[in-house]
Amino acid sequence: MFDVIVIGSDLSSLIAALLAARYGRKVLLVSECGLDDCLARSGYTFNIDPLPWSGFGTGQIFSKLLSELNIPLPETSRVSPLNPALQVILPEHRIDFYIDRDALVRDLGREYPEEDRQIHTLYQSVAKVGETLDRAVRETLESKDRSLKGLMKSCLDMPFFMGEIWRLEQKLRSVEKLPSLAALFDSGLTLLSNLHVNHAKPLSSAYLLSLPWRGLYYHFGGKHLMIGRLRKRFEDLRGETMTNCAVEALRAGSRIEVDVRVKGKPVSLLGQQLVISAKSPALEMLLASERKLSRLARRLRRVETRQYPFTLHLGVDNRGLPDRMGEHVIHVPEPSAAAVQEPGSFLYLESSVADDTALAPRGKRTLTVTSFLPLSPARMADSELKAAADGMMRSLEGFLPFLRESVDFTDLDGSVEVSRRYQQVVNPRYRFPGFSLPGLATLPIRSPLPNVLLTGGINFAGLGFEGEVLSGMKAGFLAAGDRER
Repeated sequence: MFDVIVIGSDLSSLIAALLAARYGRKVLLVSECGLDDCLARSGYTFNIDPLPWSGFGTGQIFSKLLSELNIPLPETSRVSPLNPALQVILPEHRIDFYIDRDALVRDLGREYPEEDRQIHTLYQSVAKVGETLDRAVRETLESKDRSLKGLMKSCLDMPFFMGEIWRLEQKLRSVEKLPSLAALFDSGLTLLSNLHVNHAKPLSSAYLLSLPWRGLYYHFGGKHLMIGRLRKRFEDLRGETMTNCAVEALRAGSRIEVDVRVKGKPVSLLGQQLVISAKSPALEMLLASERKLSRLARRLRRVETRQYPFTLHLGVDNRGLPDRMGEHVIHVPEPSAAAVQEPGSFLYLESSVADDTALAPRGKRTLTVTSFLPLSPARMADSELKAAADGMMRSLEGFLPFLRESVDFTDLDGSVEVSRRYQQVVNPRYRFPGFSLPGLATLPIRSPLPNVLLTGGINFAGLGFEGEVLSGMKAGFLAAGDRER
């Protein structure tokens, strides 16, 4: 009998399990996905999650998680903010999103001199609303379930908050009259959130647009080192892990009953509480079997999954990449490029730094190229994914003309397999129906069943990576009883 059973292969599930164990619960983490935390091939080590990570600054959310777990903060030589935090390459423009906000705005004004005044006005609003949203994120993390008093205060603040969001929306619309500026903001907001962004902007836009000066971080040696620290802490707290298994049945009554198959053998598990990731295949069988969850099932069905990440893993010679190319790059191809699936499509490139020999041999670098496809790679044929990969490489030829001849390592079949399996790990891009009031939560963590909690990047989809961390932390605290901390 476990106090808490957590089902999920993503970061939020690991965090939820960790915090429940941290506060004295007996926890089992069931990870259906059998992937390692990194992909090591021919002397190269790739991040399983190639998308940007943030929240490692002083007082920011991942730093608070490490503090909560009594894990020392990483040295700045190991986890460092990038400058520029992000580059966006358009057919006729290159924009560097610097850590310094004034430098960022100047670079945008240099590329778009006719929109200089509107850009300055927009980022003044981003700074103001972003600070408000940053406080709201911290309060969401620190608060228990909202009381009547808290709800009344929120209602009193609503007109002011609505007005600020409306003004920010209008300023975004004013600068997006130019198609290239629209593509710049759409691609950036889609990359940094877990939302499909095309014209209609999420309420978290100011928070996302302020991420460059709050920090997008590079992890020397790979992100798997940070995941490894979390897993080691879970073991130290006597948490148990079951990996590469299939959940065959799941029942939630007065207690949680889970039937799994591990290495061909059936195992029955019992628990008092269940935390389950929205990306876990087991969630569908739970929703189908529990009548009290029918409303949640309907709500989840209305959420559209519009874009799925598909990543190519390349080892390249340093000389094949431009000297001024950043480690996080958005490439918006020409409209006729084969990789474009729909308006607003783009490619995202993550590369290792030249001197990170833990990830690549000396003189070489890792390079991942990620596209967001309209169908899950798990549902696409090999031929379809290989055609998409060829289109992605061809669309990079204008930006990186020497890329193909500089490739030292590639394994297309391996990239296809990993991209299919890591759909349980990396977040897709969601579209939520209707109009949402200003709030950080897009789906509740609590379910209609008192002993079932939902976690994953879907709960705070507008906050992207930090939203997934926040979801795991809230679910872990609730599973532990949300006691005083």
